[in-house]
Amino acid sequence: MKYQITQYSLRGARPLNEDRVGYAERDNAVLMAVADGLGGHRGGEVAAEILVQTLMHSFQSLRQPVIQRPSAFLALGILQAHHAIIRRGQASQTPIEPRTTCVTCLVQNGYAYWAHVGDSRLYLIRQNHVLLRTQDHTAIEEMHQGGLLTEQEMLDHPQKSHLLNCLGGGVTPTISVGEETLLQPGDMLLACTDGLWEAFAPEEIARYLKAPALDEGMEEMLYAAVRKMKHGCDNVSAVCLRWEDAMSKSAPLQGNTAVQIDEAKLREGARHHIPHIARRPVRQPATPVVEVSDDKNRPLQDRIQEIEDFLKKFEAK
Repeated sequence: MKYQITQYSLRGARPLNEDRVGYAERDNAVLMAVADGLGGHRGGEVAAEILVQTLMHSFQSLRQPVIQRPSAFLALGILQAHHAIIRRGQASQTPIEPRTTCVTCLVQNGYAYWAHVGDSRLYLIRQNHVLLRTQDHTAIEEMHQGGLLTEQEMLDHPQKSHLLNCLGGGVTPTISVGEETLLQPGDMLLACTDGLWEAFAPEEIARYLKAPALDEGMEEMLYAAVRKMKHGCDNVSAVCLRWEDAMSKSAPLQGNTAVQIDEAKLREGARHHIPHIARRPVRQPATPVVEVSDDKNRPLQDRIQEIEDFLKKFEAK
């Protein structure tokens, strides 16, 4: 695989940087992750760190050459991080309520897969235009999708950061999973926190990333965001990958449908499919997971253990 990748994180005008970013590479895949710890809850940086480290560890621990169920892998990793964040908060001697948003993207054999919770975003940029972005889990995004607000009005709205969904809270998050996307030469995948996207319209982001050297364009963009937002600047963080290889000739691994996944779907999907998630490629497409009823009264620790047992099966014995 041929690509450029870079990451940056700036504190901005805040006293503490509660963002975390990271990426990890394998021969045929790269995983990116961005987390924005919630500043209104003590321990935001702890939650963000757990999210990034959990995803990187899951990715680097796999022994098989191909993740056969990429979206399930991402969603289950996010859910594992959610439960780890809860445990960390409960174990802390100092009262903390760690919370974070997240966005993660896997590029494997020329295809991109992503998942997110909250208002950390992924942008797909093609031919210097934003082809798509993830939809924030906010009331303002719902108003935008309903035609009540424009993109610019979203940026200017005083409640743009009011979240409906995050990791580490008392409610199990709903995870948005994007469509499997075949990358074209020159495509860019930008995962970022709201400190970046609040500063620039989508076309401005695409313009900064036109720079031949991706790391230079990224650095210029993040520092420009800090200057523009001045004393109100949040932490500003991003990971960006520019695809420089030919279009893949490999068959897609899963269906082209963006979905919302909750824990019931994850557990049922894992029960049926996790033994096949990481293995050599097959030609048959993935069977879609189905929603089943969940026993909400089971002890949290039992649910955590079951999810972790599922995740361990990603790695062949």
